[in-house]
Amino acid sequence: MSAKRKTTVAVLFGGRSVEHDVSVVTGHQIMRAFDPERYDIVPVYITRDGRWVSGAPLLELENYKNEITSHKGIEQVILSPSTQHHGLIVNPIVGRLQKNHILRIDVLFPAIHGSHGEDGTLQGLFELADIPYVGCGVLSSAVANDKAITKDVLRQNA
Repeated sequence: MSAKRKTTVAVLFGGRSVEHDVSVVTGHQIMRAFDPERYDIVPVYITRDGRWVSGAPLLELENYKNEITSHKGIEQVILSPSTQHHGLIVNPIVGRLQKNHILRIDVLFPAIHGSHGEDGTLQGLFELADIPYVGCGVLSSAVANDKAITKDVLRQNA
């Protein structure tokens, strides 16, 4: 009898927001809450300048005291917008004779605070890639992130 495959969850944290450091802590709290018997967790750290990286060193909060992207075991990743790949491209390479390694992701869990995380931008990317994700959709994220628009919507629909 074969063992049931674990669900692979990519937790995204960090980001280009002023709330970067808080997002790192949030991401770690989320990753620790998952049952390792049922879930494979893939940490995806978005640097302050917008680069996406993954790797085991990201699982240890202590590693963030120094430049985390220089640790051994850290690899660049990008979310494939192709619905055929359904995951992260690890160390993307370009060329017709090259083949990229795809890390299949079952669900994305954004823990990004502020701009480029709670404003619908990531959710739009997730929709394009056709990968299920945790949280609000594109429209509700965008509306709720803009206080003036939120108030207008509430006034018009109250």
